[in-house]
Amino acid sequence: MTITQRTLSAVAASSALLLTLSACGGDDGGRPSVDDISESLQDSDMLGGEVDAKVADCVAEAFHDSDLSDEALQAIVDQDEDYEPSEDDEKAIESVQSEEMTDCITEGMDMPELPEDPDAS
Repeated sequence: MTITQRTLSAVAASSALLLTLSACGGDDGGRPSVDDISESLQDSDMLGGEVDAKVADCVAEAFHDSDLSDEALQAIVDQDEDYEPSEDDEKAIESVQSEEMTDCITEGMDMPELPEDPDAS
């Protein structure tokens, strides 16, 4: 699998996670922390398998800083597959899925070093 295919697969898996979040999580009255979101992502298979801590932290920060509601974030933390996102959450999901998610996922990948271009001197 090429790097591009892996990136697209990871983005697709994260999209599936967010789109399938479907019952209100145990909201304790506040916005879940980046650490709580990251731990949940690392402890689940929601992103399509084992998630590197660096990637989970980056994704968690993107989620936390987004317009996702506290309830949607709590559903992620609770791994609540019955949560029904609001229309606003669906819009926020789309915005998070853009560059931020791709950047998080590609930053966490082990990229092969490219050979130096002998003509670029």
